[in-house]
Formats: sequence, structure tokens, C-alpha cells
Amino acid sequence: MMHAGKVTYRRLAKEIIARLLLWSGIVRAVRLLLWRDRVLILVYHDPKPAVLDQHLAYLRGIAEPIALTDLSKNSNGKPRFVITIDDGHIGNAQLIDIFKKHSLRPTIFLCSCVVGTRRQFWWRHPKAAALGIERLKRLPNSERLDELGAVGFSQEADVDEPTALSVQDIEQMKSWVDFQSHGRFHPILTRCNPGACAVEINQSRQEVERLTGGNCLDFAYPNGNYGEREITYLRSAGYRSARTLDIGWNDASTDPFRLRAVAVSDDSSPAWHALEVSLIPTFVRYLRSGSFSGRLPQF
Repeated sequence: MMHAGKVTYRRLAKEIIARLLLWSGIVRAVRLLLWRDRVLILVYHDPKPAVLDQHLAYLRGIAEPIALTDLSKNSNGKPRFVITIDDGHIGNAQLIDIFKKHSLRPTIFLCSCVVGTRRQFWWRHPKAAALGIERLKRLPNSERLDELGAVGFSQEADVDEPTALSVQDIEQMKSWVDFQSHGRFHPILTRCNPGACAVEINQSRQEVERLTGGNCLDFAYPNGNYGEREITYLRSAGYRSARTLDIGWNDASTDPFRLRAVAVSDDSSPAWHALEVSLIPTFVRYLRSGSFSGRLPQF
């Protein structure tokens, strides 16, 4: 009960802050002065259809949706946004009607060795939370797998209930969705040795293309962690872009392998979502971690 009370208090506090900042005009000022005619890339994971519907209704009122593939096209003078969704969770299949309703084409970045299988995303293993998911992310990849293996997790093992999109889901969705790569098993690339990093980047592209029957040219860095090595590997593998979690807007001058974005909450209220797309909460969080440029704090 105490935990539930704390969660309710936090949500209430966030709602009050969001409404106050919306009332103050700060959010509108950010949109007019900074978003302007540039492109904001939003990052979701497993939103419910009703929540995404609310978010898109707000976004459609202030900006124009475009596909990731249209990012480099000339501006029409209006704010624009791109919807991206990471991992390929099974719940994403329920979003098709929302995409159709709002006439937009999102990009879903797939973990190519989890979708189309009965495997489990590693952070969803029952023992992962007890080990500390954020702590595990910071470990060298081989150590992370060893710790998870000690509590019964194998990244190639099947589970009773699938957690990711099936092959049939992908086939039904691909007329409305661009499917691209989020790596194979979602390790933190900067914590992988060179060989493992190259395999995640190279083979995931091939596997996504086999799954979808289309081209895989865009990548999203797992957890947003990347460096010059990862960019070099992506270029060599034939990708054309990579999306980070560095916050900001994109225009013709943006490095295509450092596309800026903002991760938004899958379950945020309309008011908090409006604040999130101003980038203010994420920028404050990054500042607290010592990042003053909008760059995601790296491991």
C-alpha cells in the first residue's frame, strides 16, 4: 500500500507540474522558438492504444506527422514529428488501428533475434529486476550474460508466453509500419567487445530484411548508447541512419548517425505528454546526470 501511495503521489505531483508549465506558456514558447520547422523524433516502447491515441491527437494539433524515411525532405515551414517504437513488443500489434486513424507511418525498431520467436527480452526475466537492470546495463556484456545465466536466463531459450511480435504480426503490420533494426538481443553495444558489437549490427540488418521482405537501412542504438566505433560499424554495414536518445530536434544539418530524439512515457497523461515533447523533463534529467549538451549520459 505504501508503494502504491508513493506512485500515486508522484503521478499527482507530475500532473500538477505539467499543468502549471502548460499554463505558464513555457511549453508553447519552446515549440515556437525551438521546434519551429524542425523534426522531433519520439520514442515509445509498449504503449496502450488508448494512450497513444490521446498523445497523437495532441501532436496532430501542433505538428505534422512524417515517416522517418522523409526526415531529409525539405521543410514545409511547420513543426514535424516522427513516431518510433523500440524492441518489437507483442502489444505493438494492437496499435495498427491507431496508426490508421491518425494517418501516420511509424518506425518500429526490432530486436531481430527476439521477434518472431518465443524468446524473452532480457530485462523482462523475473530475476532481472532483483539484480538491478540499470546496473546490469553497465556491466561488460559477457558479465551481464553470466549474471543472468546464473539465475536461469538464456537469451536463446523459449518461454511459455511470447513477449514479442510474431512473424504473422509483422506480416500484417508492414503495410502501415516501417520495420528497422534495434540489434539482435538488445545488449548495450558500448559494453560489447568489437566482435559481438559487429555481429549485433551486421546480422540484425540481414535478419530484419528476412523477417520483413524489405530493406533495413535504419538503426536505433539499444538504450541510446553509442560511440565512434558503433557509427563506423553501421556505415560499413550499409545503414543510412541511426537514432540516438540524445535530445533535440533534427534538420538538414543533423548527422544521420546521430539523430536526436526524446523518449516519452508509454503511459503519460495528456498534460505530462505535452510537457515531455517540449523536452524539458528529459533535459533536466540529463543535466542532473552531468550532461549539459542534451547528450544521453553514456556508460
